[in-house]
This record gives sequence, structure tokens and C-alpha cells, in this order.
Amino acid sequence: MSIALIIIILIVVVAAAVWFTRGRQTHQPGAPVAATTAPARSSESFSLRPPVADFHVEAGDAHVYFDVPMPEGDPDPVLTNILLSAAVETLREKRSHLPMAGVNVVHAHGVRNGSPVSAGSITLDGPGRLPDADEMQALEIKMEADLFKTLEGAPAQVAPPDAVAEDSLASLADELRLTGAVEAGLRAQGVDPAGASTAALVAGLLRLGGYTVPAEPSATWTATRAGRRTFVTVVEHERGEHPSLSEAAVNQFLAQFSQSGADQGLLFTPKYGPFLIYAKERRQPKVRFITRERFQTFVNSIAVG
Repeated sequence: MSIALIIIILIVVVAAAVWFTRGRQTHQPGAPVAATTAPARSSESFSLRPPVADFHVEAGDAHVYFDVPMPEGDPDPVLTNILLSAAVETLREKRSHLPMAGVNVVHAHGVRNGSPVSAGSITLDGPGRLPDADEMQALEIKMEADLFKTLEGAPAQVAPPDAVAEDSLASLADELRLTGAVEAGLRAQGVDPAGASTAALVAGLLRLGGYTVPAEPSATWTATRAGRRTFVTVVEHERGEHPSLSEAAVNQFLAQFSQSGADQGLLFTPKYGPFLIYAKERRQPKVRFITRERFQTFVNSIAVG
């Protein structure tokens, strides 16, 4: 037999072996299917990580305490789920120096009136066996992609209702309708919607929308999302002030925005919006005034994802 013929036969044998092996990998019953890459989460989403105040393990129980204001009554199921998910992740990160071997139950705690209160608990499948991260249904909340488009045509009031006294204005939180998920998302950040300042409320809502904001926002700050910088101003209402946003405050915001170099600007206030903000927005389309009567539209732009 010639050397050339031998080489040809070897090539045929090797090719047949490769074909057969690939066929078994593709068609063999019960063979594992190659894992597909999970789609990347949108950069516009925000995964909640409540602030941890303390944690300890005793006997078969692990306790994680969060600096999260709990509502009155039974814990909200959404908030309970957020805190339990965060408690598991906290223990997962600390397990290298925590005695987890005998732990059977994980407890999550929040705060009410300055004292810890139970938010819920989860029983593990076995001692020290924490559930995988994808088994915990952590809440994700996102904001509509174009907040400015959402606010187009949002109403502005020429003057406050006659029922509003010159020197008083009801709490903005009393008039806002928050979904259970959004309220839970705020509380998980340490923001109590009922008693928070407008600045804290705005910062919490923007975080849920995927914006990066300062930890302790003041009257003005810069928020960022998807590489765009947003100049934010919050005009609070003080008792004794007129319930409408003043023209002076409007003009000051516009001047500060022009000097900020930001891509867009947002003014938030619990005051009512004067009619002049329509003209200001037409002349400067990169700004929006989220006044009292527009606040609900802003809140509605945040949805559970």
C-alpha cells in the first residue's frame, strides 16, 4: 500500500471520528445544553442595597439590621422581599468570617420609632446554605428612558387654588400616590416618604430611575445617567412663603443652569407653578420645572422593571 493511500485513509478516519463526536454532543439524549449568555441588565435600572446598620449570628439564626424606616402595621411584602434579599447578600459577603455553618434562618430588621423591628425571615434549605442570588427576587425599578418627553404637556397652574392659604401649603407627600414598589424602594434607601424633605424625596426617586446623585443632596446638585449630566435644583416651601414658585427663583435656576455646563436641568418644588414656566421651557428646551401639579407625572415615570 502506498504512503499516499495510507495518508488518505487516516484523514478519512479522523474526519469521521470528529463528525461522530460532534454528533453525540449535539444529539445525545440528556446531554447538557450550552448555557447562553444572559442579557445584560439595562444601565437605566437600579438594584437596591439598603444601608446595613449591624449584623450578628447567634445559635441557628443570622440577624441583619438595616437603617430602613418601616411603615406602621405589618411589613409590606415588597419591602420585606427587598430586605431579605439584601440580608442574604450581606451574609454572603461576610461569610468568610461569620460562623455560618449552623445557621438555619436569616432575619431582616428595619427601624420604627428608633427601635429595630422585624421585617421578615427566610428558612435556609440546609445549615449555612444561602440561596443563590438569582433565586432571590430583588426588586428593580426603572424610570422611563426620556423623562423630558414624559413631562411634555404636563400641566402648570396659573395660581394656587383659592383654598390654599397664602401662608400654608399641605405636605406634598400627602398628595402623592406612590405604588407599593416605589414606596418600598424609597424606604429601602432610608427615605420615609411621609416625613422626607423634598430634596430627599427627589434624590430617592432619581436613584430609582438610575441616576447617580449625592448621598446627602442639598438645594442644588448634579445627577448623572447614561453619561448625561443633569443640573438639579430643589426649592422647598417654608411656612409663611407664597404657595407659588416665584419668578426670581425661576430666573436664578436658569442662570445657574447656564453656568453649570450640564446637559439638562430640572427644578423640583412642592410649590405651585406659575404660568410663566411654559414660556421659559419653550425658550430653553433643556430645562423642565417639576412643580406641585407636575410631581405626580414625575412619580408615574418610575415603574417596576
